[in-house]
Amino acid sequence: MGKRYRIAVIGAGDMGGNHVRGWVAAGHHVISVTDVDQPRAEQLAKRYNVPHVYADYREALEDATVDIVSVCLPLKFHASVTIDAAAKGKHVFCEKPLASSFVDAQNMEEAVKRAGVQFGIGFQRNLAKGVTTIKQWAEEGKFGHPLVFSSDLMQEVRPKIAMHDKNGNKGPFVDACCHYFYMWNTVFQSKPQRLYARGGIFGKDRPEIAHFNELAVDTGVVIVEYESGDIATMSVSWGLAKNTRMKSRPDRIFGPSGGAEGAFNEFGSEVHIDLFSGDGKETIVIEKEDLFERQLRLFADVITEGRPAPIGFAEGNELLALSFAVLESIETGKIIELHSKTGGGGSQ
Repeated sequence: MGKRYRIAVIGAGDMGGNHVRGWVAAGHHVISVTDVDQPRAEQLAKRYNVPHVYADYREALEDATVDIVSVCLPLKFHASVTIDAAAKGKHVFCEKPLASSFVDAQNMEEAVKRAGVQFGIGFQRNLAKGVTTIKQWAEEGKFGHPLVFSSDLMQEVRPKIAMHDKNGNKGPFVDACCHYFYMWNTVFQSKPQRLYARGGIFGKDRPEIAHFNELAVDTGVVIVEYESGDIATMSVSWGLAKNTRMKSRPDRIFGPSGGAEGAFNEFGSEVHIDLFSGDGKETIVIEKEDLFERQLRLFADVITEGRPAPIGFAEGNELLALSFAVLESIETGKIIELHSKTGGGGSQ
């Protein structure tokens, strides 16, 4: 491998744990973990022999030996930590989504450019071999054209209840659907042109999230039309009945010549994808992989080689614009034209 970088991971929740594991597996040195929940941070640090634990991320940034800061905090903190880390000359790898608003995103980008550091966003799911496989099959014409892509994201109220805060992580259409939007863009090799969405809040009477001043939209259906003529649809809920046995359906893509079904952007366990052609069916097995290690290794490589990260501000703003357009359509009941959603000066 190339240079061994020194990493400060900010946030010790599930995603922070994934980043610590991924950086260590990629051969780099995690030198600190920061979290306001000190016992949680200490437990994570102990598991991976990380020498320093902080309660305030600014303490971690004061370490002049830190090369890269991994931001694994709730969405509303992405901007402040990124801006402060860049000002200290640190490269930044930030979990998705990019930011809470286009204004925050712009401030982040300006800070990174001013400091001359690298910035990348964590869309590890798009590196899944299932996505690569479906993209290849589409390019080879196995499905014909145009294509219809259907995805599901169905769960109960999230155990991470902050995900339901409209003023925090903003619900599934901002926090989680961006993975699927990016997958659609990748497979279609096209830009979204317009969308229509309907939805509401299924979890409004659930006591575990009743304390939030405003709940995010947690349930809905989205239809997106692409410039290529392809169509993507998605059914979403983070408000299913408690203890339900209902699960998300597998991803499906089909055209006039064939189709495929499976959990295309899943990873960490063996994935089966069924390919349909005429009356034939073939099952492809995708072996499990650690996409956190892979994405962090790629980010370290771009720093070493002095080239831009594969997923940065341009992609982050495009996906943020798509998420905000979904919420706008749900609120207004209108079809949203996306060509004007530049991500540079919206009101969100």
